[in-house]
Amino acid sequence: MLPLAVATTQLALWSLCLAVGAGCLLTVFSRKLHLPTIVLLLLGGFALGPEGLDLLHPNELGAFLPMIVSLAVGLILFEGGLTLDLKDFTHTSTVIKRLLTVGVLITWLGSALTAYCIFDISPSFALLMGSLIIVTGPTVIMPLLRRIRIDQKLGSILHWEAVLIDSIGVFIAILCFEWVAVGGGAVALPNFLIRIVSGAGIGFVGGYIIYWFMKHGWVPDNIVNAFALASAMLIFGMTELVKPEAGLLAVTIAGLIVGLNKPRQLREVKAFKAEIVDLLIGLLFLLLVARLEFSQFANFFMMGGGWVLFSVILLIRPISIAVSSWGTSLNLREKALLSWVAPRGVVAASMASLFALTLQSHDQPIGDPALLESFVYSVICATVLLQGLSSGLVAKVLRLQRPAPNDLLIIGAHYFGRELAAQLVREGEQEVVLLDTNARNIAIAKKDGLVALHRDGMEAEKIHEEEQALFGAGQVLALTDNVELNQLLMQRWAGELDNEKVFGWIPADNTTQEDQLTGQSVFGDLSRPAVIGSELLQGESSFESVSWEDGMSLPSGDWHPLYIRRGKVLKAVPHDGALKELVKDGDEVICLRRSEGFLRRALQSGDFLKVDCTDIESLYSQLAHVAAEQIEGLSEDQILEDLGAQGKVLPTFLGHGIAIPHVYSSNLNVRVCFLVTLKQALKVPSQDEPINCAFFLISPTGDSQGHLATLAEIARTCRSERLRTRIKAAAHVEDIITAISH
Repeated sequence: MLPLAVATTQLALWSLCLAVGAGCLLTVFSRKLHLPTIVLLLLGGFALGPEGLDLLHPNELGAFLPMIVSLAVGLILFEGGLTLDLKDFTHTSTVIKRLLTVGVLITWLGSALTAYCIFDISPSFALLMGSLIIVTGPTVIMPLLRRIRIDQKLGSILHWEAVLIDSIGVFIAILCFEWVAVGGGAVALPNFLIRIVSGAGIGFVGGYIIYWFMKHGWVPDNIVNAFALASAMLIFGMTELVKPEAGLLAVTIAGLIVGLNKPRQLREVKAFKAEIVDLLIGLLFLLLVARLEFSQFANFFMMGGGWVLFSVILLIRPISIAVSSWGTSLNLREKALLSWVAPRGVVAASMASLFALTLQSHDQPIGDPALLESFVYSVICATVLLQGLSSGLVAKVLRLQRPAPNDLLIIGAHYFGRELAAQLVREGEQEVVLLDTNARNIAIAKKDGLVALHRDGMEAEKIHEEEQALFGAGQVLALTDNVELNQLLMQRWAGELDNEKVFGWIPADNTTQEDQLTGQSVFGDLSRPAVIGSELLQGESSFESVSWEDGMSLPSGDWHPLYIRRGKVLKAVPHDGALKELVKDGDEVICLRRSEGFLRRALQSGDFLKVDCTDIESLYSQLAHVAAEQIEGLSEDQILEDLGAQGKVLPTFLGHGIAIPHVYSSNLNVRVCFLVTLKQALKVPSQDEPINCAFFLISPTGDSQGHLATLAEIARTCRSERLRTRIKAAAHVEDIITAISH
């Protein structure tokens, strides 16, 4: 047999490893099933602990358990500080602001008063108990909102309350805990103040140092995540060394300082910390729940715990909502739903167990740690299970449930994306949400009154789980300029939605076959989105709606059907789909109409040139030089190489003494055409008439439609001998534009 010490060590190691592995696995299952993570973790903790299968033994960790819990909670709070943005508070509605101020006080003091009246505890301990159930965790609220699909306005209130209240509730809980831990009273006041000052001071200085190192480039990007994690641990450890039990306050403030200053790498740090927090939450819950015994809950309810739960759920929350919504536009049904939905989550449970462990470790246990844990976990179980299971039914009875997800997510908030969103959105029926990593595009979209998120579309699972604005998303359109990126986005979002609900701009000449794509390709006959955006901006293109009737067809011209609206349902038109087979009488067909006059607009962006050359090669060389000189970003060598190659693919000579050299460039968003007259005509072996005039066309890469349309206009224009004569005699671009306009 193994020595007792070795056996104990092995059990401790096994418990730690099992908690990490099982916690992560249960988190994965909860995300896949769209269930609150806390539900599976609670059940898993009881199932694996001594009250269940007896596989997990947290008490074997001994004195290390409070240390592990304390450090894990500290890192969770550091991440919470990073994500808190004061602008979010200033931009929220009146109801949310009141819930985060007056509502917090009502919940805190009301719960404390209830606990004080029912249990035989001190006022300070009652305040500590009340402070722990202030928070409504986002990890519980997000899956709940996704499942019950309530009205957008109510969902926004619950979402922002859960996101912003964490740091407020934690700060109040820490202050209460500090007061209780030092015993309260006038004698303990200096000690209490020292804890607060040391925690706040070290947290402020530590947070600013982290920010300073990141801002001034001292931390390489490939190690910035490890640096942030190590710094948070160092701040926590240093504060605990200076003054025990002040580390939580320090890391919360440190994270807040870094988050408010927004260093360049903040986004990467947030993403990394969020993953670490998911791991820590699974570890914490299994370790903490496995410690709990059913007997302590039995004692809790024998002492009157049922009345406490009744008060917290059915009295205090409705009072908080009534006061916070006083004088607002919320009606009685909406207030009733907000009053019912307030599940507590991970932060409340973690803080309760940490405080219970710490208070229990004193020579003389302070208060009743078992009562503290039983109270908080009972509130969590009651609110998560009771409200979580019934919220959908309540929303349906109150007629506040939205229809099945039908909103459209457009990935790409460029000008084309914003204009398309504005055309498709129908208030009260369908939301269109824009997603982009370009902060400027998002800011413009919000200024235009559109719903827009500054997030990375590649993080499909994460943002679909977290962003309340996407809970109603039923379709996704990948509309970036990068075809390969669109294909990747379609793959990522197909994992969240069905394949038939994922679309992307894939040009018709793309080499990827339709059966190799995930989702459906659309807008394949259009140029890349940046080009369409430029056309819309310049008035070259416009959106048109056609009310469809049996037997009709689209008007003549360059019309491109994009979406079919049938009632409240939007359906994207595949680029290879026959419109008449998809549309029905009474449908609305939303089209992009590309105006005629491609040549005129290309000439307006170009110039008039007179060149002296002896052969085609020298003509090409001069054209490439002028183009690179006048258009920023063009490479003279690349243009020259492309001119030589393009002449072998499409004809360079039109006849009648006119040449049409033409190339594409990825550095352009508009077509540019130079009119070139030659001082000395060039004799070309394949042409009957010497070349004395040329149209030099450069189009954006991917704009094959506009490119070919411009070449066709040049050909039509030059068929007329009268126009050819006027063009060759022109001295300015304006002369040619006048000639072709008439």
